[in-house]
Amino acid sequence: MFYRFSTFGYSLFSLFVIRFVERVGYFVIDVADVVVVVVVVAGRYVSNLNGNCMRCLCYASTLCNVSVGCSRGYCGPYYLYRDYWKDAGQLVIPDDDPDRDQAFVDCASNLECAQKVVENYMVKWGRDCNKDGVTDCDDYARIHFNGREDCSAIDNTNFWRRYETCRPSSSRGKFN
Repeated sequence: MFYRFSTFGYSLFSLFVIRFVERVGYFVIDVADVVVVVVVVAGRYVSNLNGNCMRCLCYASTLCNVSVGCSRGYCGPYYLYRDYWKDAGQLVIPDDDPDRDQAFVDCASNLECAQKVVENYMVKWGRDCNKDGVTDCDDYARIHFNGREDCSAIDNTNFWRRYETCRPSSSRGKFN
């Protein structure tokens, strides 16, 4: 498993980072006033999918209400639906079985499990929706709201209006 951080210019440093990523899965590096946030899900690097973005996606979905339950097939604080969960690898809470009927509902209703579902989904389906050259939280917001096949704008939705209130600063001004 080798990842290149050539855009940051840390070739020797990257080898250390790679080994650290394999053991920990999530870390923040602060080098010479440059902060790099790395999320690794299922052994893959996902750029710009950091804690701020995840919190904002949760907030935009349901105000991050962990007791929201299910409505019309959408469940939990990230308002996940069953096919989204399946596309993300059918993650479950510890000691559960993905084939159990309520496994989806239980995972989607559990903040930690639901967050892992969103992270896995973005590893698999994340892309530069707004064609600004960077895959960032704005792109993840579109994919989360619309699903993997649809990168269309979401600016006239309640999801987007809530998203704008917590939108990570690195994404501001790039959404079109």
